[in-house]
This record gives sequence, structure tokens and C-alpha cells, in this order.
Amino acid sequence: MAYAATSRQFTPSTDSFVDRLESARLQIEQRFLDGGAVLITATEALAKLVSLLEHIGSSLKEETATEATARLLQTVDLLNKLPPAEARRHACVASISQTGQSLAEHVLSMEETLRYLRTFAATAKIAGARIPDFSSFASEIVERIEFATKEVKALSLQIRSLEAQIETAAASEDGSLAQDLNGIPSIAQRLVSNAEEIQVQRRNLSELADTVAGLARKIQSKVAHTLSAMQIGDITRQRVEHCQAAHMMTEAYLASEAPAGLSASDRQRLSQLTMTLIFELLGETTKGFDRETTKIVDSIRSFSGDIGTLLDLYRTMMSQSGQDGKSPLRGDLSAARAVVDRIDVAAAGANRLSEKTSEMVKELTASIQTIQLVRRDIQYMALNTNLRCGKLGEEGRAINVVAGELRSFASLLDEDAEKILVSLGKLETQAAGLKDWRQAGESENASGLGSHIDAALVHIGEAGAAMDLNVRELRQCGEAMTSQVAEIATSLDFRSGIGEILASCAGEAGLARRAFAGTAGLEAPVAAISGRIFRTYTMAAEREIHARIFGVVNPVAESGPAPVRDENLFVGALF
Repeated sequence: MAYAATSRQFTPSTDSFVDRLESARLQIEQRFLDGGAVLITATEALAKLVSLLEHIGSSLKEETATEATARLLQTVDLLNKLPPAEARRHACVASISQTGQSLAEHVLSMEETLRYLRTFAATAKIAGARIPDFSSFASEIVERIEFATKEVKALSLQIRSLEAQIETAAASEDGSLAQDLNGIPSIAQRLVSNAEEIQVQRRNLSELADTVAGLARKIQSKVAHTLSAMQIGDITRQRVEHCQAAHMMTEAYLASEAPAGLSASDRQRLSQLTMTLIFELLGETTKGFDRETTKIVDSIRSFSGDIGTLLDLYRTMMSQSGQDGKSPLRGDLSAARAVVDRIDVAAAGANRLSEKTSEMVKELTASIQTIQLVRRDIQYMALNTNLRCGKLGEEGRAINVVAGELRSFASLLDEDAEKILVSLGKLETQAAGLKDWRQAGESENASGLGSHIDAALVHIGEAGAAMDLNVRELRQCGEAMTSQVAEIATSLDFRSGIGEILASCAGEAGLARRAFAGTAGLEAPVAAISGRIFRTYTMAAEREIHARIFGVVNPVAESGPAPVRDENLFVGALF
């Protein structure tokens, strides 16, 4: 507070008039100091409130709402692409599963063919046991068939491994995921509605925050003007000091400097002259004090209505703001994030299936090519057996029949191998399609959308936390202002006691004024006292009153060390 607490050190007097003025002066000083301190506290609370409201208002501006809406709509666009994309991936997994089943069927057919081949090879070995060198030849055929059988068994194990991988990938394609995906359109629609609500809500809140901030600035201005008006306390205190000084200067002059021949009547006239001046000064001071303190009290009382309106607007704003951290928007985004997590699991399984299938296709192709070589060897060996049996005549007839069956079933083995190779080519294409099942412009994986949703959730969480903090601070500011205004309105009484003292002193001075008989013959003492008193003044109104009572002070008497301040210098001062 800039209250001018620069009054001179007062020494207690035996003069009750001076002591009563001192009591009034001390009370004025203390009460206006207290009042200014409370008003400054209220000003600081208002400044904090205005700053907080402006911060809230700027955070709710249309461009911020537009940015939030754009992010939300982008999330909606990505969510809408999930169901068709997942349908394509599901179709890829299903096609691989179907091709895997056909592979298994071809392998079973190949195993059955090899069983027949083993049977015919064993029959050929028995039938040719009596023919020289044919036994070893038949044993070689059996050996080649056994080798092919092992290759087919290995092929069967690989196919089973592929089936297990397909089952694992298909496990994430259960009905619950499909149900979650079916819920995506409704989530997306709610997010679109939320986006529209965000813009409307934030626009309304921004306008309301601006209104509240404008009212808070109006109250702030009123408080500042009230502080400025409280300069009347400093003015009154100084004028009381000047009345004290005039009284004491006159008494000091009469006690030690007055001419020895100055009669008791003349001494009394000098005292009455000074009391007349004091009466005029106190009269002018009391009128100004009463007038300005009435304005101050009225202004302070008007704060209550303004604060009530402000708090009503504040409560409206808080009720409209809601709690973003607990909003349906957060729930919808969390639900979408859960679906994305499940899709991530399914997509990871699909990627593993794609990689496993690609690796397995290479291995299976090599195995089938080996089996085809074995099939060729068996056919050549069976053909050679037919040729030899033709030379043996009747003895080779039975072996010839068996060799023919070997050639026939070896051809079946080749057919199965060709079918498996065709399926493997299809499987390779499907594996590549499973890896690149997304269309151009879609995210590389669902985690891209997940990160986007996470960012939106973080943004909402931060906005909710910031709003919570703002709500608490606004509530604290509102409570502080309410209590401070109540304290100002109820505890500060600028006139009680002071007015009575000033009136009592003015009444006493008024009695002396009415008894005053003039200054004839007192020109020299009056000039001496007048000059000393004149140099204490700080305001033009005091000098004007002085001139009416004592006359215009001559230049010699007017000059002195004390600075003279014009009353206009106080305009705009803050206490």
C-alpha cells in the first residue's frame, strides 16, 4: 500500500485539544492502512482470477477446439478403415487355411500311394527271388520307395506344423473380435458427435470465460478506484497534523516569543484567531472526509453484488465444462484402443503365419522335387524290369505284372506331387497377400492407430487435469474474494469514533471563533504566526482558507524550506 505513513513523531501534550486531534489522526492512519491492505489483497486475488480466466479462455479458443476436432475426426477416419481391412486379412488367413487343408489331403493321397508301392515292391522281390541278380534289383526299388516314404512323412510333419500355425492365427479371428469390429461404426459415430460437441462446448465456454473475465476486470477497476479514493485518509491525516501544528506553534509563540507588553486579551485574540483557522480547516476536512468515505463505503458495498454475479457466472462455466477425464469421449477412445490391441495381436499372428508359410513353401517345394526324382527312379527301374521280364518268358510274367503296377502307381505319386506344387504356388501367393493385406494409404500396422488414440487419450487426460487444476484455483480465488469483500464490508468503519472527535474539536474551535474580536493592533504577531503555519501546508485548499483568516502571506513569510504540494498531485494516487 502506498499510504503515506510519513507523519511526524508525536510527543504527548498536556493540551487535551491537541491530544484529541492526535487520537483522531492515529485512528485515521491505522484504519486506512488496514483498509488499503485488505483492498490490495482483493486486487491481487482479482488479478489472479483475471489471469486464470484469460488462460482458460485462450485454451478454449476456436482454433484449439478446431485442432482437437481435427485430431478426433482423423481418429474416426482410421477407425472406419479397420473393419474392411480386418475383413481382408481374415479372408487371407481363411484362404491359407483352405490351401493348407488341400495340401494335407494331397499328402495323405501320396502316403497311400507309397503304401501300395511298398506292397508291390515287396511282391516283386519275392517273385524274383529265384531269378539271378533280380533280388538285388528289387531291393534297390524297395530302398528308393522307403526313401520316398520318409520324405513324405517329413512333408506331412511340415504340413501339420503349418496347420498348427494356421490354427494359432485363426484363434485370434474368433467371434468376439468380429463383434468388437462390428461395434467400431457406433464408436466412430459417437466420436463424431463428441467432436461436434467439443466445438460447441468450447465456443460457449470461451465466450463465458471472456464474460467472466470482463466482469472480473470491472470489479478490479472498481477496487482500483476505491483505493484511489482512499487518499482522503492521507489528506485528512495531514490536515489534522496541520491543525495540531497551528495550535502548538501559536502556543509556543505566546509562551516564548510574544512581546512582553502583549496583554492577556491580545494573547487570547491570537489564540482565538488560530482556533478560527483550525475551525475552518476541520470544517473543510470533515466535509471532504464524510463525502469521500461515504463513496468508499458505497463502492465497497457494490462489490458484493458484482462478486455474486461473478460467482454465478463462474458456477455456470464450471457446470458446462464438465470433467474431461471422466467424459464419454475418453470411454469411447479406450474402447477403440482395446479393439486395436486385439487387432494388433491378430495381425502379429498373421505376420508370423505369413513368414512361416513363406519359409515352409521353400522347404516343401524342395521335398516335393526330391520325391519327384524318386518317382522318376522308380519308373525307370520298373521299366527296366519290364524289359528284362520280356526276355525271361513265362518265368518273368509275374514280375512283369508287378513292375507294371509299380509304374502305374509311381505315376499317381507324380500326380499328387504336381498337385502339391500347384498348391504350394498358391500358398506362396497367399502368404505374400497376407503380409500386404492393407490397401494403399492405410497404416503399416494397427499400432499406428493405437499410437494416435494414445496421443488423443493423453491430450484428453492433460486437458482434464488442467481443467481440474483450473477449477480448484478458480474456486479458491472465488472463495478468497468472497471472504475478503465480506471482511471489507463488515470490518472496516472509517468514521466511527473519528467523526465524533473531529466534531468535538471543531465545536471547541467554533466557540473560540465566535468569541474572536479581530486582529487590530496584532499585525506583527499575526504575521509571525501566519508565516510559520503557512509553511506546513501541502494543499491549495489549506492555503486558500489560511488566506481568508490570516490574509495573504507576503513573499518573505512565504519562502521557507518546506516543499509545497498541490492537492491535484494526489489525483490517481493508490493507497
